[in-house]
Amino acid sequence: MASKKKTGFDAEAAERMSSREIAAFLDERQRKFAAEFVKDMNATQAAIRAGYQPGKNNGAAAVAGSRLLRDNRVRAYRVALIRESVEDQTLTRESLVLKLLEIYRRCMQAEPVMVWDSEQKAYVESGEWKFDAKGAERAIEQLSRMLGYDAPVKLETENGGVIVLAGVGNG
Repeated sequence: MASKKKTGFDAEAAERMSSREIAAFLDERQRKFAAEFVKDMNATQAAIRAGYQPGKNNGAAAVAGSRLLRDNRVRAYRVALIRESVEDQTLTRESLVLKLLEIYRRCMQAEPVMVWDSEQKAYVESGEWKFDAKGAERAIEQLSRMLGYDAPVKLETENGGVIVLAGVGNG
């Protein structure tokens, strides 16, 4: 039966299959491992919870988890479980883009830098402003990947030099 499950699996076709359809290619422990892995992304603990032997210092479970993560059938099942979970929450590519844009805008909102004024015995605006550059950068990176803008872009400088910006551009 195991050999039958291994044959006939098309990883490309699995992208369009439901988790239920992919599950037919897996045994009980493989299905359980994938479901457990999705919960906390810990392969060793997922393998133990799925019924694989932990071994000394969880070494056997770590090996089993690593092997299962590389299995195309298990990977396809995990992806389908995640996809279906996201769809159940009515998250779409468009809604994720909107959320990332909202995060970017919030990170770019300028906030006044406050300093202690000992005469007034209170915090006052210093005249400088700050924003969350790291948060904005991460939101831009995520948006770039989602929208396919991840090829490098070359910009010419005023003195004739070239600057290559990785991770941005029209890929």
